[in-house]
Amino acid sequence: MAQRASTVVLLGSALVSVACLRGSRERPAAADRVDPVVFPPAEIGAGGALPVAAVFPTIGRYSVSGLQSLRGAGLAVEDLNREGGVHGRPLRLAEYRTGSYFVDARQAAALAARDGALAIVGANSSELSAAVAEEAEANGVLQITNVSTAADLTRDPQTGRGRPFVFRMCASDDVMGGLLAGFARDRLGARRVAVLYEVGRTYSQRLARSFIDRFRDEAAGRVVAEFFYLALETDFRPQLRRVKEFRPDVVFVPGSFTDATLVAAQAGTVDLRATLLGGDAWSSPLLFQKGGPPGEAYYVELCSPAPEFDRRYEEAEGSEPPGCRAVLAYDAVRVIAAGLRSLGRLSDEALGPGLAGTRRRLRDAVARNEVDGATGRIRFDAHGDRRQGVALYAVEKTPLGPPRALVRGWLGEP
Repeated sequence: MAQRASTVVLLGSALVSVACLRGSRERPAAADRVDPVVFPPAEIGAGGALPVAAVFPTIGRYSVSGLQSLRGAGLAVEDLNREGGVHGRPLRLAEYRTGSYFVDARQAAALAARDGALAIVGANSSELSAAVAEEAEANGVLQITNVSTAADLTRDPQTGRGRPFVFRMCASDDVMGGLLAGFARDRLGARRVAVLYEVGRTYSQRLARSFIDRFRDEAAGRVVAEFFYLALETDFRPQLRRVKEFRPDVVFVPGSFTDATLVAAQAGTVDLRATLLGGDAWSSPLLFQKGGPPGEAYYVELCSPAPEFDRRYEEAEGSEPPGCRAVLAYDAVRVIAAGLRSLGRLSDEALGPGLAGTRRRLRDAVARNEVDGATGRIRFDAHGDRRQGVALYAVEKTPLGPPRALVRGWLGEP
């Protein structure tokens, strides 16, 4: 039977934002209304450019990842235009910078559709991408998200029907959870797994559930115990003491790299030496900077290293590449460009009165094309999900300083 280590407490919060919408009308203030925060670009199709909208947050909770994603998309447009654009037309990356709230992303997507964008790249959070998806589907505009993993993103969660215009560049939570469960079972030989996840965070809960459903098999002697923690919790020792009592072979922590770092440091204080396992949210140079895990540790990432892109990013930005966010945004733009290229040279009419038909043709081209990107071969299944697995990283101790994470293989479809 699953053990419960924490009482779920739901905490409410209120957010008040300032509207930054182009051409918006003044309206009476309302205490219960949250106005979208969107910084739209100027005219997006000037000079015959092919407009591709980038909807990413640059303010708030998801801003760091959003800025990294935006830079990756920008590098793709620079490279494509240096190569001559698409049939002689340059691409224009129309940046719709937003806050980190779903109403911001939704409004930005609506503006991009109205302004004439051929496609939308974004967003970097499943919550924001779902809001973009509603507008993309309603307006018949192709959307490709770089690192949003929610399984229901490419289908309507209310009706279960697919969203033909919505695509993703990475594995979903369902795929990732299943691959991690298989790794724990087949490669680590685990029979008892403790899952410690964050209550109230959709990503953490969904990844935990996917793993549990694929791993648990009491007839085969595989059992799982569930343990919970709350947002912003920093002392995990009460849960870890109960985890130790369960005597797990593996502890799966589908949370952020900050949570994983604290769990690793505190596991040693309660003499818990089980192998730690994590998802793509562990990917950060700051992982385990406060102290490595007492035993082995592994996690997965949404792509494998792309050396050429990494060099390109470092030259342009003067900083190390940020995991998969930038490179998958880069590849998303390359996929759109390949789709546009397969349509032939577009006339002014195709970008004006015939825009709706051009958008549909682009969607169909992206669905059927296979593209060689910086992260390998890119092709989508019937649901718009990229047919791809995940990279496996092992955390290794070093003689001096914090441990380092190194690629140790690939799980699932290459």
